[in-house]
Amino acid sequence: MGATLKSRLPEIAAELRPKVSAAIKEAAEVVAAEARVRVPIGPPDVHIKDDIRVARQGPAEYAVLAGDENTWYGHMVEFGTSHSAPRPFLVPALEEHRGAAVNFVRVALRTLE
Repeated sequence: MGATLKSRLPEIAAELRPKVSAAIKEAAEVVAAEARVRVPIGPPDVHIKDDIRVARQGPAEYAVLAGDENTWYGHMVEFGTSHSAPRPFLVPALEEHRGAAVNFVRVALRTLE
């Protein structure tokens, strides 16, 4: 009498993408919130702080974006220009919460059944 083994890999794979995607989005939201705290507020009436958001780029892929058509100068604040020194806010926000981002994914992977 033989035993029949059934692989759960297809089921686990089906669970994997949505859980990891949710964890990555949650991590991106934490980084975006920190970037909003760190971004310098300048004299214009329209501020980059109001336009920092998380955008889905693909399956389980999210980006933290700073700016839109009104606040298009986020990269200039982050990296500086020939007329102004850099005032980074996105990269430091990511660096501060890198461990938390990894932990969100780790927890999501541990919940796979």
